[in-house]
Amino acid sequence: MAVVRRWYLYVSAAIGLQGFTWALIGLLDNAFAASDRTAIGATAFQLAIFAACLPLWFVHWLWGERLAQRDQDERASAVRKLYLYGNLAAFLMPLITNVYRLLETATHLLIGANLIDPRSSLGYSLIASLILGALFGYHSVVARNDAHQAPLTGAGALIRRVYLLAFAAFGVLIWANAVIELIRLIFGFANGRAGVRLLSDILIELLIGMVVWLGHWWRAQRLFASADEDERGSAFRKFYLYAVIVGASLTAVTIVTSFLASIFRSWLGLPVSGNLIDVIAPAAVWAIVAFYHVSVINADAAAIAEGPRQTGVRRLAWYLVAAIGQLAALVGAGGLISVIISVIIRGLAGEGLITDLREPLAWFSAVLVAGLPIWFWCWRHVQRAAAMAGEGGIAERSSLVRRIYLFGFLFVASLTLLSTLIYILSRLISIALGEPFSGNLLADLAQAIAYSLIAVGVLVTHGLAVRTDSRVREAAERSRQAQVRVAVLAEGELAERIAGALRERFPQLALAIAGGAVEAETQLANADLIVGVWQPSSDPSQLDRYPARKLLIPIANPNWAWVGIEPAVATNIPAQLVQAVRQTLAGEPLRPQRGVGAGVVVGALIAIVVVTLVIVGIVQVTLFAFR
Repeated sequence: MAVVRRWYLYVSAAIGLQGFTWALIGLLDNAFAASDRTAIGATAFQLAIFAACLPLWFVHWLWGERLAQRDQDERASAVRKLYLYGNLAAFLMPLITNVYRLLETATHLLIGANLIDPRSSLGYSLIASLILGALFGYHSVVARNDAHQAPLTGAGALIRRVYLLAFAAFGVLIWANAVIELIRLIFGFANGRAGVRLLSDILIELLIGMVVWLGHWWRAQRLFASADEDERGSAFRKFYLYAVIVGASLTAVTIVTSFLASIFRSWLGLPVSGNLIDVIAPAAVWAIVAFYHVSVINADAAAIAEGPRQTGVRRLAWYLVAAIGQLAALVGAGGLISVIISVIIRGLAGEGLITDLREPLAWFSAVLVAGLPIWFWCWRHVQRAAAMAGEGGIAERSSLVRRIYLFGFLFVASLTLLSTLIYILSRLISIALGEPFSGNLLADLAQAIAYSLIAVGVLVTHGLAVRTDSRVREAAERSRQAQVRVAVLAEGELAERIAGALRERFPQLALAIAGGAVEAETQLANADLIVGVWQPSSDPSQLDRYPARKLLIPIANPNWAWVGIEPAVATNIPAQLVQAVRQTLAGEPLRPQRGVGAGVVVGALIAIVVVTLVIVGIVQVTLFAFR
């Protein structure tokens, strides 16, 4: 009931707030700033929206405030936080735009620039900035007071975190682009009134970016420095930091690739356009952004140990950058090999060096040179983590991200090999069936041959990596099994089925079924794990005497019901216990085994089809881009 009421209150309040805000801005603009007379119908419509939406917001917001004053759970609810931070975001985006327009128009007037209808532009921006700024400030104060009176946890804290870090990233983006444009302007030697006007625009953008970034990043840093464990252990903060690093690195690599291609084009006698500062400025700025966020990650690691989710985010970032580098390196290597094959074949045919190969030679070389070092650096890092002795190395080799990376490239390589073989065979079959062909067949098939060789190489190397990981994991699992003694706590046929399932899955376990009174006492006392079922009639204090970890499935009877969990099905009990033992041996958190619903199956099939079509399309474009 309370959740439904919250959604009703805050959705209604949000609709009313946004409606009356923009209606008020439009009315004030028409009254004081607009240079043209507004149609009566438009004014009437704005008045109607204002008259309807203001009481809608006021009544529902006042109702929500009274509930929040009486109930701390209401004040800390995620729906209220979604309303507050959602409206903060909805106000801040147009506020940034209007403040920029206001400062831009004012500075242009000060330097004497010619503007079309500056009064209207200045008036609207001023009105919108004042109203949006006032509402943004009010909701900021409310959100801050809520956080002081009812500290945020769970979904509410996540909503605030997403808001702060999203706008911190937006501020970084504005700032970085402004710095890049400032460097270009300085080294472009722009002068005169146009140069002054451009400089003023860049400085305004730089100022706004700094304010937006520092205002939100400072708050996020304050929260991390507090004693709030939920904030310090946040996985989303790690995601933000690594996302900025990955994005900045990818941008820098793209720019460096373009720069290298220009150099190679120049060496090959092709025309080159652009300016060196257009490459140096963005590469340097985004490198600074990446290094700063790396320093933040290092400072976070020194302040608090990584949790499992944070480790997963860090691992995801490394493999993502490695995947980007490897894809670039593979595309570049395949294209370069195809060019070399074409040059050799044409040379043997007496055609000489063909000038049309210089363009792909320059670009494929640039992509290879830019992507290979990135992949090597990242892959060397993750391989060193995987080669570590002990549980750290096993956890790296067992991680889902690593498996997705390896099998993902195996999948892409398989589709690439399939596409190239289909193309090669179709060309050969068509010629065999009498289709006329002119030119050199090997030169025509060079790119397909090159990428098929690259695909085979990926299949071999990543296949070996998968096999090595499997062998290491299996050896570690057998070693852990041999050191664990398990006692099965169940009766009759169910005990035999549980023991049989465990022996089949973990043959190295020292397994025993707790039998008679004397034998059961000894087996339970010596066990490292006690697995089985728990019935309401049993005395829970009996198992407290044994130091082993207990993995038990509750079984209901007509007079007992276990609230908050799904009832156990007798046929599924052995599988659930096998899952729990596997997770315990691997050091993973316990998660129940759940069936796959029809929706998941349909969604997975659709996703596989879409991904396959996209990859096949990319392969085809890559193969024949320079034909």
